[in-house]
Amino acid sequence: VPKTMGGTDSAPQPVETLLAALIGCTQATALYVGRRMTPRMVIDRLEFDLQAHRDERGTLTLPIEETPAIPAKLHTVTGRILVYPSGRNPTITKEQLELLSTQTEIRCPVANMMTASGCRMEIKWEDGSKTTTTDAQ
Repeated sequence: VPKTMGGTDSAPQPVETLLAALIGCTQATALYVGRRMTPRMVIDRLEFDLQAHRDERGTLTLPIEETPAIPAKLHTVTGRILVYPSGRNPTITKEQLELLSTQTEIRCPVANMMTASGCRMEIKWEDGSKTTTTDAQ
């Protein structure tokens, strides 16, 4: 828990753990979707750069006896996912990438739980083989 909330800042915050769960679930789901696509998309790896956004007033507003006007929840997850195809099939079409991202987001239980809570997912999926080192940073 962060020091501002009375903790020692010595371990991941719960929101960081939630993002880790989203990344893990998205990766497992994307690999499954890719294997079931026609033609099959073999994914070498996925690289995630995601950020969670929340209004901390929902958590930190005082006095503690009063209900905050702002909900204590994530309102948006932003970022991008770079998809690196396997060397056996080194190209990804725009249509394949769209199908992969759409079906992964629909089928990922963690993403579904987060969107059901009102969190917006603004995550861009890109072909990692077409990005340069500076683009990926």
